[in-house]
Amino acid sequence: MPTLREGIAALLRDGDYEAVLDKAREDRRTVRTLMGILYHDDELVRWRAVTMFGHLAAAEPGLVSPFIFRLLWSLNEESSVVGWCSAQALGEIARRNPALTKDSVRVVVHFLDDDEVCRPANRNTPILIGAIWAIGNLALQEPALTTEMGPALVTYLDDPDPDVRAHTAWALGRLAGGPGDKSAGMSGGASGLSRPTWLAGALDGLRALADDSSVVRMYIDGQLVEREISDVAAEAVAGLAE
Repeated sequence: MPTLREGIAALLRDGDYEAVLDKAREDRRTVRTLMGILYHDDELVRWRAVTMFGHLAAAEPGLVSPFIFRLLWSLNEESSVVGWCSAQALGEIARRNPALTKDSVRVVVHFLDDDEVCRPANRNTPILIGAIWAIGNLALQEPALTTEMGPALVTYLDDPDPDVRAHTAWALGRLAGGPGDKSAGMSGGASGLSRPTWLAGALDGLRALADDSSVVRMYIDGQLVEREISDVAAEAVAGLAE
């Protein structure tokens, strides 16, 4: 008989979020198990655990709220864990239920401001990528919060790590509301935000990636997909330039 962890991982692999939600309602150990699955060996299972935290935040916030601090603490270099997917989980919780995270999500978004943990050779790259992904994921729902990170994001467009470059390009495109979607972001849509001063630098940096043929895996719309950085950058340019 599979363990609780194995059973939940199998459901996540199949994308059966409703079944996990039912299990969480029946067995309070489920959310604690999900915390551990954020470190699962299977990358798709890890990411779908992130998505599951969003489903729980929307449907059963009382089950998630006790774990917000633990997720936040795992981003601290003083904690004894790597922090895989914790930033993403906090960002997804904030996207689905902003009241649950309050100031916690601001810590995630502003992780990029801390040069001591983001720039050195021994930086925690998974957390950096997670924070960048969280910014892009939140962009349509929280444009005022995420757009202020535009200047910091631009500085990562020429990062030596292709995963950082790809996720930065994707996030910047999302800050514009995404190609063809101006309902939020910087184009005078619902948020009413004006075009920022860093936009020209973002466009220059993104266009500089036009020949970047590096291929990376990205979690988009609940799926892990392989994308060439030049394509991600071109889509971001289309969003920002309109």
